[in-house]
Amino acid sequence: MYSFNEDELEKATLEWLEELGYEIIFAPDISPEGGYPERADYSDVLLEDRLQDALIRINPRIPEEALFEAFRKIKIPHSPGLLLNNRNFQRMITDGIDVQYKREDGSVK
Repeated sequence: MYSFNEDELEKATLEWLEELGYEIIFAPDISPEGGYPERADYSDVLLEDRLQDALIRINPRIPEEALFEAFRKIKIPHSPGLLLNNRNFQRMITDGIDVQYKREDGSVK
């Protein structure tokens, strides 16, 4: 029985994601020392600008304050444990994030 090593699995996953339309970026290019840094430090786990851009792109009709609240909920850990935080993040990605905002007619959505 053949088993994948980590390098083969990574390459296969990246090819699959690229076929699905995702943009693949070489990590050292966006590292703090890279040509196009997207984080100040390696401890920054979120690419905040990309996350904010995605929230706006995916939710074009949602007011800015509601998008900021969603961003805040994603950014702030809900648990001291990494595993639980990863589960919460996955749940937010798949199920969405509850935020409230006022519509133009004054009702709350």
